[in-house]
This record gives sequence, structure tokens and C-alpha cells, in this order.
Amino acid sequence: MSLSVKISKERFTSQNYKTTPKTNGNLCKPVIIDIRKTFFGWFSHERQSASRDIELLVETFQQLGFPDYHLVSDQNSRLETDPLYSIENLKDELQSIASDEGITTDSELFLCVVLAFGDSGYFYLPNDPISDCQPRDGKPPRFYTSDLLSHFKADVCPSLILKPKIFLIQTCDPNLKQKDKSLFGDISEPTPQLHRTPTEADLLIYHCLVSGGYTDKMKKETKESLKNIIDHVGDENGNSACQFVYTLYKEVKALIDRAEEFEWTDLILNINNSLMEFIDDETGHYKSDEWNKPWNIEPRIPVCVDQLTKKLVLKTR
Repeated sequence: MSLSVKISKERFTSQNYKTTPKTNGNLCKPVIIDIRKTFFGWFSHERQSASRDIELLVETFQQLGFPDYHLVSDQNSRLETDPLYSIENLKDELQSIASDEGITTDSELFLCVVLAFGDSGYFYLPNDPISDCQPRDGKPPRFYTSDLLSHFKADVCPSLILKPKIFLIQTCDPNLKQKDKSLFGDISEPTPQLHRTPTEADLLIYHCLVSGGYTDKMKKETKESLKNIIDHVGDENGNSACQFVYTLYKEVKALIDRAEEFEWTDLILNINNSLMEFIDDETGHYKSDEWNKPWNIEPRIPVCVDQLTKKLVLKTR
């Protein structure tokens, strides 16, 4: 079945993706999926960096000229009608987002950010208990990256044809913890998960597994000594952002301060260089609290799957 989509000659023949702000419609209306708490049976894991992450993301969007965004949060995820209550509900929400003209048709760039617990290829839903006396599932449902992407491909969302579709995914490992140095004999590794790669062009997936816990548990002296690397300024409650979101914010600001436009390739390289500096710093990694306990899971540089067919250049002013 052919798709009757009107594509301007300028957009079709351009060597770059069109990113010039429009008089009608948004250059981009980002989508944020923010899952702060996930239940594993009766026990919940909470992303302590969540509130600060959102603050820095909004500031980053504003710097890029994206004044509005669409937020999907787990504030009411206990309700059966909430988008994050189940896999089916979230698929319905994504279908609604894909048909939202303000997010797809009227925008020249699609940007989706996922902040949640998970691993490569998936993130966990909240999995709230049914009641105070009954948990829902022992393990929370996994929402796979491939399912997320499928709602914004050309065959189901023609409004995004020849538009760059960027997915920034930050998943924190719920098993991340610190262990006593006497436990060095424990060399068990997390079960490797299937990496799911998109098969369609005009997609960019940037997936980070540097959990917010790495900076959340650092002692004050360590944060001060690494203040050029980590986010040492938290929110009003003292919470720091996860390292990936803070680095994204910092590097976007640096690029904007230097030039009137920049390429996403430069942004990704700068972020990875900064995170490598954070990961390689022995003081920050191995002496993160007053007991100097090492981490049981090593942080890894973000993985980028780039299938964009043109250069993505963002004009900043």
C-alpha cells in the first residue's frame, strides 16, 4: 500500500535535516517517558536522580529551542487506565503520540527520552502493587526498544518520513549496589540481554547504562574533587542528576556557547568523552562513599546506533 505523504522538494533534496524553527508549529516537541519507581514483587527501586533529571532535560530543550514537551510519568501508574500501567496501555499511548500533529506533523524533528530502570534493549514498567496486600507481579514487565521504535516508523507514522527520529534512553540497573572489598571473589555477571537494532533509516538510538546511583552515593569530598566531571549541584532536596542527563545538558550548553549551530555527531562524541573521563576516574569509581566500597557493576560507555541518512545540524540562534 502506497503512502500519500507530501514531502517538500527542499526537504527531499537537502543534504542536512531541516532544523530551522518554523513560524507555525514546533521545530520539536520532545516526548519524555519518566519512570521513577519500579516494584520487584513487594520491593521497589526508585531513581533518586529523577527530579533533577527532568529539570536539566527541560533546560536542555529550552536551549535547543524546544519550548514545549510531552511528559508520560508514573505519578498515577497504579490506575488501570494510566499509560504506564501495562504494556498494552503504553502501546496505546505511543500510538496516540504518533498521531499527535504537534509532535509529528508540525515538527521537523522527533525526540523521545526514556528515563527508567532496565538494561540494553528494554526498560521496566512501574509494576505497582494491586493493593497494600497484594503485589502484581514478581518481575515487572519489560518494554522493548523495538516496540518503542515500531510506533514511529514510516509505515505507521508517515508524518515522520524523512524526519530524524532520535531516541535517548537512560536505563539504570536495579541490581547496582556497593559491596565490601572482602567480596572480591564474587565475579558473577548480569545475564547478557539481546541487543535489538532497528532496520529502518532515519533512526538514531543513544542508550546509556551509567546509573544515577554512581553519583547519588558519592561522599561530599569526592563530589567536590570531581566537580568538573560530575553534577555537584543538585535540586532543592539535594538530589543530583544521573551522569548521562547532566552530561547531555553540559555538552549542549558548551556547543551552543561556541557556535550558532552544531551536529549531533559532535554532541555524542563530547558526551562519550566526558563519560569516559568519569568512568576512568579511580577516585570517583572506587571510593564513592565513606566505606570505600566498590561497585558490583561496571559503568559502560553509551551505545549509539546511527542510521540517519543525512547530517543532523541544529541551529542554536
